[in-house]
Amino acid sequence: MGERITFWYGCNVLRHGDIIHSCLDILRLLGIDAQAAGGPDYCCGTGKDANQTAADGMARRTVTKFNDMRRERVVAWCPSCHAHMLEFMGHAYKPEFSLTYLVDLLYEHRAALSALLKHPLPMRVLLHKHVGFNDKVAVNEKVPALLRLIPGVEVIDDGYAAPGYMCASLTAIPAAMEDMIRETLRRVAAHQADAVVTVFHQCYRELCGLEAHAGMKAFNYIHLLAQSIGLQYVDEYKEWKKAGPNAAALIGEKRLAQVGVQF
Repeated sequence: MGERITFWYGCNVLRHGDIIHSCLDILRLLGIDAQAAGGPDYCCGTGKDANQTAADGMARRTVTKFNDMRRERVVAWCPSCHAHMLEFMGHAYKPEFSLTYLVDLLYEHRAALSALLKHPLPMRVLLHKHVGFNDKVAVNEKVPALLRLIPGVEVIDDGYAAPGYMCASLTAIPAAMEDMIRETLRRVAAHQADAVVTVFHQCYRELCGLEAHAGMKAFNYIHLLAQSIGLQYVDEYKEWKKAGPNAAALIGEKRLAQVGVQF
């Protein structure tokens, strides 16, 4: 294997195991020695900003754990984790590693990635963009470049970008979320797009249910890279969301009992 990295997938994407497994497979196919790290033990503490004692403890623990791994780079999946490491955690506790966002790493290896993309996906796609985070990593330019490596994919050039840095910032403002969805659906129809593609999993989570309710297909960009490579992980979250009230039957009583919450 080549470069030794820690793939920091975070906490929130745990609902999308297919994305995590696809990312790890892609990294390893690129010859990268990727060690996965995520979940509560590696939390960035974003959700604890109002409790500085808790946030400090999480920052110290996570940076220390990464330092102890002795790997060259930590590669973040979640934009919140990436931003929090740059703006808070890495100032409070000295990181002994460099930090990279996954899109940047894939873009660095785009020539090798292109050679893996063997299965054509004939579709016109509209990228779901946000105005934020792009000032840290040029995701609104680099993700379309990665998608254009896939045989058959046509990425529509469109200037619209939603407020905030991902859809999580819109959930507290229902009117803003509804406006973003209306505008997205309008642009999909105007461009005669086959699907909308998101950069972040949280945006995907908000939009994938529209397949059932508005006839608009939705993917995360990793889904399309994985499909073109030939990886076949089941997107259970989308199946559950499209099932609506029938999702409990798909999930199954055993798994619901393991979670320990009423559906």
